[in-house]
Amino acid sequence: MILQKYKKKLTTLLNVLKFIYGRYTTVAVARDILFVVGTASEVYSITIAGKFIDEVAKILLNWNQFDMSQFLETQAFFHLVTILVLWSIIQSCNQAKMHLYNVIYEKVWEDARYMMIAKVSKSNLQDVEQEKFQDLLTYAPAYSIDRIIQTYNSFSSIVSSVVRFVSAGIIIFETMSWSVLLLILFVLPEIVVVHIGRKKIRTYQDDEVGKLKYLNYLSNLTLTISNFLELRVNDTFAYAKRKYTQEYDEFLEGYLKKDANLYRNRAIISILGQSLKVGYVVYVLSFSIVKRFSLGTFKALYDYVDMAYGSMYSVLDSITYISSLLGYDEKFFDLMEYEGFGDHEHGIKKLGNNTPVVQLKNLSFSYPDDPSTLVLKHIDIEIKPGEKVAFFGGDGSGKSSMVKILSGLYQIKSGDYLLDGISVKDLDRGQLKKNIAVTFQDFINYNFSVRENVVISGERKNINKHLYNEVSRVSQITEFLKKEKIDESHILGKTFPGGKDLSPGYWQRLAISRMLYRNKKIFIMDESFTYIDSESKDILLQNIIKYIGENRTMIYITRSVEDLDLFDRIYFFENGKVVEVGNFKELMKKKKKFYKIANES
Repeated sequence: MILQKYKKKLTTLLNVLKFIYGRYTTVAVARDILFVVGTASEVYSITIAGKFIDEVAKILLNWNQFDMSQFLETQAFFHLVTILVLWSIIQSCNQAKMHLYNVIYEKVWEDARYMMIAKVSKSNLQDVEQEKFQDLLTYAPAYSIDRIIQTYNSFSSIVSSVVRFVSAGIIIFETMSWSVLLLILFVLPEIVVVHIGRKKIRTYQDDEVGKLKYLNYLSNLTLTISNFLELRVNDTFAYAKRKYTQEYDEFLEGYLKKDANLYRNRAIISILGQSLKVGYVVYVLSFSIVKRFSLGTFKALYDYVDMAYGSMYSVLDSITYISSLLGYDEKFFDLMEYEGFGDHEHGIKKLGNNTPVVQLKNLSFSYPDDPSTLVLKHIDIEIKPGEKVAFFGGDGSGKSSMVKILSGLYQIKSGDYLLDGISVKDLDRGQLKKNIAVTFQDFINYNFSVRENVVISGERKNINKHLYNEVSRVSQITEFLKKEKIDESHILGKTFPGGKDLSPGYWQRLAISRMLYRNKKIFIMDESFTYIDSESKDILLQNIIKYIGENRTMIYITRSVEDLDLFDRIYFFENGKVVEVGNFKELMKKKKKFYKIANES
């Protein structure tokens, strides 16, 4: 168990170093070189400072008056100039290191966030909804990313501190022999106490990730401009502020208590370490008196003792600090390495260029968080290329769950879902996405330009102007631009200055146009006219069917019987089952439940 724990930490450390040195090799290596050069200059400057003091002592004892021309010829002046040169090197290295650190810091945040976005974009809804995945997604930006940078920085400081300790230790060893090793023992008590304190803080933060998730939700809820209307008018802000303060105070109470314990214990135990170091300095002083060392030599020895003590403390503290940080770091890499069903359950087969046949064979489905409740039961459907079909049903009938299954967002465990006779389990990753375009019931209002709202769903870097103009016409974007007196470059929403908010109906038209711009072989529309008036809906739907044409497939999900006569076939869903199938005339002739609903509408 302990061996596995340390193996995991070593793996995480290697991942951190690979992340930094693999991505920013030139910057990271250059910074390490600056560490070594700066440290070597700092160590050498102590020796030179000691020599300078000795030379100045001679001048003070032997000169009756100061003569600049004579002083310029002395060793004291030479050492003074050398100290200035070394100081300049040290300062230059420090400033360059700070700049390179800032470069790495910003690049790590940019790349880590991009990697998180990429990870989510390649995941399935079933995986994203998992508690473990969501916890990692919350934890990584809050704790992991910044600590990856701190881990690298601590690792780099170890290099500098080792050079400092070895250099100072060798010089002290030449005079004080093996007693220099006592300095290592002097720093251990504080290191142990600090390590234990940090571990307690990390454990607390691990345990409270659920509270952190809740705080993030409250923050996003209240700071999202589109939520302002309801929050302000109904005074929901009051409740949100109260809950945020209450939850954050509870979190801080536990965290700050452990943080206070850490610094209190550190302050107490550090006195012991410094006292032992002072004792060693007294020993060095007594030794210097016996050996009749000069003032400069003793001063240099004192500075080297201070450097050796501080460097050894820095090395051991950095090692234990890294050990603590790795517990945070590993969560980021756990997220990157998280594998869902899509990572395992896929094949290598690809679909052809034609619109595929869509088949569901005896498919049953339950959501992972409630496996005992079937939301789809023994579904058998076949949709031929070019057919326009409707899934009709009320709330809880299963039609929206069908959208998620058809989009490949959940794993098929009972029955099968096939395209052109190939099970989706055997398709290469991305094949579904390449063939399907969807307008979801809960669409997104992108606070980008009108044009971006349409083409954002396209895979092309360059805009297909002809396609853009066509889908804008079909979804009536061109008309509402004229009505609102804005152009396609106008920013929408209230997030950015000058942005224009739209009515829900216009936002929904943009969502429809995004689906059309994807220009795929199968189009799925889930309650896509919720905010659009009946007259406009009739025109839009006919435009869309004409745009899709005879060779591409359309699946229309609705709870309304309006316009169902436009479709080749209707699947009537109820309680997760298909209870009636046929075109509008056929279902009306059967005079069953669909007939009753249609007559009551």
